[in-house]
Amino acid sequence: MPLEVMERVYSGHWLLQSFNCQGFVHDFYRFTGKKFFTKYCSLMHGGINLMIWDTEEFEKSASYLTERFINDEKWRKELNNLFESYSHAYFYTGERLRTLPFSSLSNLDIIKEVRMIVSLQKYHQILGVILTGFPIDGKNHLSNKLMSELPIYNHQKFSEYWSLLTIPTKLSLRQLKDRELAHLASQKNVTGRFTREKLAKIHEKYCWIDYLYHGPPASIEQYEKELQKADASNKLDIEFTNTKKKQISAMNAFHFNKKHRDLIALAQQIIWQKGWRKDYQAHGFWCYEPLIREIARRNRCDNWQILMFLFPWELEGFIRYKKPSVEELQERKKFSLFMSTEISNTLYTGLRAREIVAKLNLNKHIINQQELKGQCAYAGYAKGRAKIIMLTKEMGKMNKGDILISQATSPDLMPAMTKAAAIVTNTGGLICHAAITARELKIPCIVGTHNATFIFKDGDMVEVDATKGVIRKL
Repeated sequence: MPLEVMERVYSGHWLLQSFNCQGFVHDFYRFTGKKFFTKYCSLMHGGINLMIWDTEEFEKSASYLTERFINDEKWRKELNNLFESYSHAYFYTGERLRTLPFSSLSNLDIIKEVRMIVSLQKYHQILGVILTGFPIDGKNHLSNKLMSELPIYNHQKFSEYWSLLTIPTKLSLRQLKDRELAHLASQKNVTGRFTREKLAKIHEKYCWIDYLYHGPPASIEQYEKELQKADASNKLDIEFTNTKKKQISAMNAFHFNKKHRDLIALAQQIIWQKGWRKDYQAHGFWCYEPLIREIARRNRCDNWQILMFLFPWELEGFIRYKKPSVEELQERKKFSLFMSTEISNTLYTGLRAREIVAKLNLNKHIINQQELKGQCAYAGYAKGRAKIIMLTKEMGKMNKGDILISQATSPDLMPAMTKAAAIVTNTGGLICHAAITARELKIPCIVGTHNATFIFKDGDMVEVDATKGVIRKL
């Protein structure tokens, strides 16, 4: 059966990706009632992780998940409740972890802490991927089904209505942060000391949102700059209220029945929950940092981040026996392949890993193409210089009128997105962040190209015909 690279994770490591590898093969059945995945491969190349599925198994699982998400409300709610339970436990266990006096703990004490946090991380990741990850809408299975069920599907302004209706009706963690900064900015008569103290509390509360997979978190200086630019008029709450009113008005105008409204609520829930899951994931690794740093110190490892290429279940062995070696972890980062099947989980490194990858025939996904196709998220045409933006620290190279190309966008990339003449992503469907934001900003957008960040490079002159879903080099 054909294998396909369906998603890429930048700045990844095995502490993050390992449970994803195992989860599809060994845990998918437990939570969904169906067994589709018999194998899953994950390739780490210089910190970039390629997620590889069997194409036929992926298609069957995505179709099944789409139908069950829409038609089995009881199952969906039970899965959501379980996910939220594990996620909150993971969050508060992480908060506790950061406060521990690691230098005074024995190895046995640290191992106990590792066992606790690792088990919670596992189910937060596995359940989160089932509910909001790539299989549910990476190839638009859910988006297409939801859209086709709505009475406005054939309306000439459908894309505008879809964009409006799928805006989440709950504030994200980033929006909550922005609201607190705006509230602080509105307090013009307070003293400088009071402002600094309040800003420090906001920073402590939210700095980890920007941590991603291995940091660093946002600095207090960054928050000071955001405070200077914060809108003190409380515009966020006003816009949020107006959006809700417009959504209700649109659904009333087109006589949405309960089923239609439930479908819109489902789309909103997935979009909001996807951001929430990613933020909690960032929080988890932020909380891991002092633990990993202490383990590195005890093992005289100068680069604590290389220990992120341990698998979670290897942390205990590394503490006890210093195995695998730091040299092996460095090899894992350079090039390694993890293969999970029904009977085994195997990691390959070095020459053996390269031999196996060559046999998988994946080079077709990283070739010198001049043109790519994806799905139109917002129609239009633009021409400009390509800028590959993966992380917030890369946004400085983005100029007004550039074409933003990314693996996938998130709220922290908004400053770069507002400068873009067009947006192109590797992954995502019509309910992904890039699609929703592009429709709000009325910027041409193509999602789901798979390889845009590999085919194009910074400075390439490209044209984006989003109406046709095509991006090409000029």
